[in-house]
Amino acid sequence: MARYTVFLYHPTDQATTDPEVLASQMAEHDAHGKELMDEGVMIFGSPLEDHDATTSIRADSLVDGPFVEVNEVIVGFYVIEVPDLDAAIAVARRNPIIHQGGGVEVRPMSAEEQPGVHGSIPA
Repeated sequence: MARYTVFLYHPTDQATTDPEVLASQMAEHDAHGKELMDEGVMIFGSPLEDHDATTSIRADSLVDGPFVEVNEVIVGFYVIEVPDLDAAIAVARRNPIIHQGGGVEVRPMSAEEQPGVHGSIPA
């Protein structure tokens, strides 16, 4: 089985503060997440705080906020385990953010035996 991270994007100019709309949208995402867990394909997923809460780090700087201005921001992500890219795309196409004005990006994860462990740690 292969692992993929699905990034959820949403246009910054379409953000809503209406509590009823937000609650309805989050309920859709909660139901979708439960569906993926019940199917046994989702390993982990999470919404992200507002992109203004970002701290960007570069070689010589630390910046409060996103490093670059963008029209779309990542608002959440989830990790799935499916047989191949076609299956990952099929899962990602079902995400409610698509009909909520956003989009998704499907990215393969490293095929390492132990995700998150890359090489030795220097002494």
